[in-house]
Amino acid sequence: MLNIKWFRDSIGVARQPKLRLFCVLLFLKVSIVILYYFTIRCKSLICWSIQLTPSYVISLPGQEERVANMKGLFKKYANLDVSPFYGVDGRKIYTGAEGKYLLPGEIGLRDSMKNIYMIAIEKKYKAMFVFEDDAIPHRNFTKLFENLPERCREANVLLLGALVLYTNRKRWPFGPCFDADKRTYGSHALYVKDSAFKPIVNWLMETEIGPFDTVYQHLQHQGLKVRVAYPPFLSIQNLNHQSSVHDYRAIDRLNITQRAEVHNWDLKDYPTSLESEDD
Repeated sequence: MLNIKWFRDSIGVARQPKLRLFCVLLFLKVSIVILYYFTIRCKSLICWSIQLTPSYVISLPGQEERVANMKGLFKKYANLDVSPFYGVDGRKIYTGAEGKYLLPGEIGLRDSMKNIYMIAIEKKYKAMFVFEDDAIPHRNFTKLFENLPERCREANVLLLGALVLYTNRKRWPFGPCFDADKRTYGSHALYVKDSAFKPIVNWLMETEIGPFDTVYQHLQHQGLKVRVAYPPFLSIQNLNHQSSVHDYRAIDRLNITQRAEVHNWDLKDYPTSLESEDD
């Protein structure tokens, strides 16, 4: 039988000022411990969200079909809603005279990158995905990204795919999430933190020599970490259309099978279009 007197006495005790103060302090202490726990987790880079990160694909006017295909693939395999960002078509603005070592398309890509990172600074993004419209996701992109080791997560710039130009595989950088070296190129799929936004913009404004992906060595000299998410690459380039940046690369003369061998791509892991998936 319920002891009514005991129940009333318990309520009376709970109303005592000292006990109420104790309960409040205990609640605050528990809240601080929980908040500290999750703060430490995020600082140790365990907090790692795809959906909350702004995502852009750099393209050119007239390439809407490419953009639609790319957006569909990344929505399906990466759970990313990628926003189009129409950049500068250097082939229509520049001639070969503007850059001593650059083609008009390469200058246009530099301008496009400068514009998008300036927007990221203005909007105060903490991090951002930046893709080019020829990026193709790995079929397991979401799982691979969420399970990247801490060495990848601590990078200021993380290449989700790369062109490692060593014909001898023994000379490849060693280990998972390796540091980008002087033979590591590619900007088709990047995850960039805010700590790298201004250094990238400053480099683009202060120098005129070198395609965009030569910025990696500069960033490393500034003490930033530039690494490659591997193995496997989370993204490769779509080779079914010609580059809008560089029309004369010797590497483009190789067929897709030869390119896959050079870059160590397993093509069955990368869908080139949504249509091919439906067949």
